Amino acid sequence: PLALKAIAMVNEYLPESYKGDMAAREQMHYGQCLAGMAFSNALLGIVHSMAHKTGAAFSTGHITHGLANAMYLPYVIQYNAKDAAALKRYAEIARSISLKGDTDEELMKALCAKIDALNVEFSIPKTLKEFGIKEDEFNEKIAGIAELAVGDACTGSNPRAIDPKQMEELFRCIYDGKAVEF
Repeated sequence: PLALKAIAMVNEYLPESYKGDMAAREQMHYGQCLAGMAFSNALLGIVHSMAHKTGAAFSTGHITHGLANAMYLPYVIQYNAKDAAALKRYAEIARSISLKGDTDEELMKALCAKIDALNVEFSIPKTLKEFGIKEDEFNEKIAGIAELAVGDACTGSNPRAIDPKQMEELFRCIYDGKAVEF
């Protein structure tokens, strides 16, 4: 499928593209176009909903959309993987980029670890706290942000339903860097 081809290209070319390799950047251009075609048919889910609502929400600095997506993705995968169909799809993605694991759960964890490693390589913070969001401001605003994120157009296509309380809990996991266990 188109999405798996895009994922394979990103996996192969993103690190070298980031380092300035022009041939890798060309391949990333093609990969991002394939990804765009894939998600225009499948929509985006809560990673984007969350990034849409946090970009300019905090006084300590704008969280760019791409950085927010990268930061939030491992946590959202953990959340969505509680849905059996989503877990199988994450395992399929992990297999498509040659990650190892004996079970779908192990493959999903390997996928999260791969994303975490790329985020470290690209200097993307692991948590909102590490990004510099002040805890008092986070606590003051997060319930409203969570409600807005649930109402975002991208939320309806997420593989696992989420309500404002769960969204707030997910944001709290991202703030502190805690595993998503609900």
